[in-house]
Amino acid sequence: MRAAITLLVLLFSMCGAQIRSTQTEVQTESQSTGAAEVSTQLDVFAELKELRDMVVELRVTLRYTQDELKKMEAENAAVKERLVASETKVGALERVNDAQEAELTAVKTRLAATETEVENLEKITEKSKVAFSAGLTNSGHVESGTNALNLVFTKVITNVGEAYSSITGFFTAPVRGVYYFRFTVMDIDRPGWLAITMLKNGKQVMYMSEHENDATRIHVSSGVTLQLEVGDAVNMQIPAGNRVFEDTNRSTFTGFLLFAL
Repeated sequence: MRAAITLLVLLFSMCGAQIRSTQTEVQTESQSTGAAEVSTQLDVFAELKELRDMVVELRVTLRYTQDELKKMEAENAAVKERLVASETKVGALERVNDAQEAELTAVKTRLAATETEVENLEKITEKSKVAFSAGLTNSGHVESGTNALNLVFTKVITNVGEAYSSITGFFTAPVRGVYYFRFTVMDIDRPGWLAITMLKNGKQVMYMSEHENDATRIHVSSGVTLQLEVGDAVNMQIPAGNRVFEDTNRSTFTGFLLFAL
């Protein structure tokens, strides 16, 4: 009996020990699991803190980047404004340059025209030096006979510009202008009429005559102003049945340019 009781006590003791061991293991496992959960929570919190710190840092970086971007945009806008201003200035300078080139071209054109005008004026001035005077002849009497006679004043006294021909007796206008002509003729030892005619391009522009009853001297003298074109010709004639006398420049033909037109 005692042995049975002792065996039962021993069994109960073993069962209790086993139960306590089991409870201890359960408690140990529970404590290990709790510690693991706490450690896991701490790791999560740490990671979250790191993430939050990273977010804060990224926000700061983003804000700085945005500020830098705004500065760059402002600088870019300023550069664009300066570029536009520079392009405007360049355009204005180009327009000024074009205007100056156009003005320079116009000045060159006016200068060339002025030089041409000066050359023409010099030529005209040179041609405008026109004056002549000539005596008729040393042969004594010159008679026309039955036809009008062209008088050739062969004794050239002055012939500036060479417009008068002592061969033909014609004066040819070298320039367009107003000219003055004067003539004097005489005859001696014959009573009657003395007449003389001035012609322009073959047409009569003046006729003068004088009558003398005795046989001494008779003179005819006059002058006229004529507007002539280049190439117009002026000469003197005595009508048919007339004569003039010349020995010492008593009969002369004179002309000169008053002014060019």
